[in-house]
Amino acid sequence: MQSTIFLNTESPVFTIQTPTSNGTLSYTVADRAGTMIVQGQVDVKSAQTILPLQKLPEEYYVLTVIDHTSAGAIARTIPFTVISSTTLPADGIFGVSAHFSGNNPLNATRELVAMGASLVREDALWADVETIKGEYNFDSIDRYMSVLLQSGLSPLLIIDYNNRFYDDGLTPHDAVGFIAYAKYAQALVSHYGSQLKAVEVYNEYNGEFATGPGAHNPTNYVKMLSAAYQAIKSIRPDVTVVVGATFGIDLDWFKGLFTAGALAYTDAISVHPYSILSVDVDTPELRGLAKNLQALQDLIKEHNNGQTKPIWITELGWSNVFNVVNESEQAHYLVRSIVLTLAVGVQKYFWYDFINDGTNNRELEQNFGLIRMPDKDGYYTPKPAYTAFAVLIRMLAGRSCLGREPSAFDVYHVRFSGNLHVLWSTPLNQKIELDSVGPLTSISITGKKQLLQPTGGKVTLHLTPEPIYILV
Repeated sequence: MQSTIFLNTESPVFTIQTPTSNGTLSYTVADRAGTMIVQGQVDVKSAQTILPLQKLPEEYYVLTVIDHTSAGAIARTIPFTVISSTTLPADGIFGVSAHFSGNNPLNATRELVAMGASLVREDALWADVETIKGEYNFDSIDRYMSVLLQSGLSPLLIIDYNNRFYDDGLTPHDAVGFIAYAKYAQALVSHYGSQLKAVEVYNEYNGEFATGPGAHNPTNYVKMLSAAYQAIKSIRPDVTVVVGATFGIDLDWFKGLFTAGALAYTDAISVHPYSILSVDVDTPELRGLAKNLQALQDLIKEHNNGQTKPIWITELGWSNVFNVVNESEQAHYLVRSIVLTLAVGVQKYFWYDFINDGTNNRELEQNFGLIRMPDKDGYYTPKPAYTAFAVLIRMLAGRSCLGREPSAFDVYHVRFSGNLHVLWSTPLNQKIELDSVGPLTSISITGKKQLLQPTGGKVTLHLTPEPIYILV
């Protein structure tokens, strides 16, 4: 996979294709604010021209190339990013939902590792593995599991969905189907051994992926879960069994689930806090992420003798469909949703998804990615959200969330250990002051640093919907 993601230790280099091999290319590089950083010109001597740039500081950039090799000057833009290097943590909390089982190129793990996400959520489709009744062939999953292993990435496999040999190919709903599902789950964790540390039981069972007479029924889910949980734990007691994977934070469905006894077979609860709207136009704050996650934890304690369970967000994202949520807003929402959910105790967060699933900007499902599909030069280019995720991972590394600070109604101020503060305001811009006897460092969501000098013992911050990191 050829991408435009570079480390700050290397000089960005681009290969530009032209229709002829005579003439010149002129180019400029602008930062995210539109400020021109670099300009230049190169001679074209073949159909492919190497365009090298100087080393650049961490930031999101746009390279504009004007092709003078044919009649009329043809301009093209190539977004790219420069990020610092990092190492994957042994027990990371950030990941992506990916489609290595589908159309994601397997060598895209380089871009995941560079970003710093250590977790990958993927399908482990039962129908693809048990193609002969009672026999399991894991070739379809092995192809990407081996790459994840080589890359040091930790998988969360979804045990999904059904199999044509049981329950007429519908979601398991009788004893035979439950046992068959459990046997597959057991075979899965056995096959991958210590590489596989966590599995998720089904996906959005409360939504469109459950079919047949047991669909959406919490009691049916618990029967399937209890069989799978016991089968998994009988051979792999170390595996974390993640339960729920609901579309939205469906408190009514979870109440039915817990009443039916699910918490006895649960190591962690997972949710996908999408909007109930057909297009995700609502912000993380309007969606009530923090409030609803706290309500879920309260419900868990109500049914679990006052004890909590870990909550994981195993899918959440905003699509750029129709540009209703533009790419800058997608980056804002990524940072804001992560910070808000960490502040109420969420333990793991997976962004949906890694790479766009297509090029049609009118299709909702094709535009959730952190990275775009290839452009005319074959480059997979990052969106601002990719850079924002990379910067967030570095900023929060080794830090714990200390919670929200008291603030005005539309000001969000979350404090982390190591003297880190994350701030933004929405829907209106706000001006606030922080007490400080010395300069503070401001870091943008794409990594640009600025030193803020105090006046009269205070630093003034002009807050917008775009979060900023402040080191004090």
